[in-house]
Formats: sequence, structure tokens, C-alpha cells
Amino acid sequence: MTTETYTERLAKVREAIDQILAGSQSWMLGNKQYTRATLSTLYDMEQRYAKLAEREQAAANGRGGRSRVRYIGI
Repeated sequence: MTTETYTERLAKVREAIDQILAGSQSWMLGNKQYTRATLSTLYDMEQRYAKLAEREQAAANGRGGRSRVRYIGI
């Protein structure tokens, strides 16, 4: 099981947004086609993770009620 911080998740979402904006919405690998999430979905995720990452940073700096907030991957 991989444990990621919200800050790490936010970076991945922003990377996916950058890849779509660069023209990589979908691609073929062999005979399978892969498609990334839509920009609207990624923008929603970015907003949510940005808020959680901010809380995470505040907690790490001793300004929050919790010592750590983590996203646990499935």
C-alpha cells in the first residue's frame, strides 16, 4: 500500500493538466487507447487537493490541529 501526501497528489494532478494542455489527452499503446481525465475533472481535483495540501502544510508547521494528513492510495 502506497501512502501519498496531498501535496504529492496535487503535483500529479497538475502534471496531468499540463500533459493535456500540451496535447496528450489520449494515446494508443499497442491496440489499446488510453484517455486522461477531462480538464474539468482535473481542475476540480486540483482545487480539492490544494485546500488539503494547505492544511497539510499548516499541520506540518505546527499550525493545525492534526500532525499529518495523508492520502492513502487504493
